[in-house]
Amino acid sequence: MKAPVIAISGHPGGGKTTLTKALAMRLGVPALHYDDFETMTSRPPADVRSWIERGSDYDEIELDRLAGELVRLAEVGDRPKLVLFDTLLGRAHRQTGELIDVLIWIDTPADVALARKIGEAAARAAPNESAEFLGWLRAYLDHYQGFISGTYDVQRKRVRPGADIVLDGRLGQRELTEQALSAILARL
Repeated sequence: MKAPVIAISGHPGGGKTTLTKALAMRLGVPALHYDDFETMTSRPPADVRSWIERGSDYDEIELDRLAGELVRLAEVGDRPKLVLFDTLLGRAHRQTGELIDVLIWIDTPADVALARKIGEAAARAAPNESAEFLGWLRAYLDHYQGFISGTYDVQRKRVRPGADIVLDGRLGQRELTEQALSAILARL
């Protein structure tokens, strides 16, 4: 018997990682983060645009290590009561999607997610890095208008319909965590 895998999906900046970390702390369970395994964002923008033009097939994203780690955590040794999985792809990525028992979609408007993403980057920038941050910001916003915003639309159409639970991403962290916790426990 394996521990159930609870996936948390939503747009970049939508609150996935924050919610996953809060739930992991509250429940005392392990969590895996897609961002720790993916390589798509390190590819040159031209490669990402080409992938988008080919239809943005999520199954082209190589996640063997992530899938293996999900299986290992859910099945090996002292099995936790559940495993949390922070992912952009939900069940739309065949290899990792088939391991998900419950999918939560954090429904955050794209403008709010963008503002959070920029805010996170600004908070990480040191005061003496303002020129570098402004360069990054200009490039990010150019890419956002060029192709990133379109990936949000694709993600919403592919991932959200497979969600078992949909939460309002505009809620404060405490309320979002409480709603997620209640919904998860009701399904286990």
